[in-house]
Amino acid sequence: MPLTTSDLSTHNVIVQVSLPSELLAESGVSRQEASVELLRAYILSLYRRDRLSSGKAASLLNVSRLTFLRLLGEEGIPYLDYTTDELDAEMAVASQWPQA
Repeated sequence: MPLTTSDLSTHNVIVQVSLPSELLAESGVSRQEASVELLRAYILSLYRRDRLSSGKAASLLNVSRLTFLRLLGEEGIPYLDYTTDELDAEMAVASQWPQA
């Protein structure tokens, strides 16, 4: 089950964000919906910057790992973000595995 506004009350840290009132009015988003969207964006930002694992991010969003991977795809966030050198090193290791 995805993150809901009721999940926000279970957290023990409250962070207040000031937004222009017209932003919510023009977007048609309620305060509670904005809270959920901001939390989701923050969790994705932390994941993107390698501050959270995919498992922890999925847990915080209250979704399965598979659903989280789909969310990454929808948001254009790579699950594997190797440099060329890292990818070359991974491929070298994989090439040493026995062929099936």
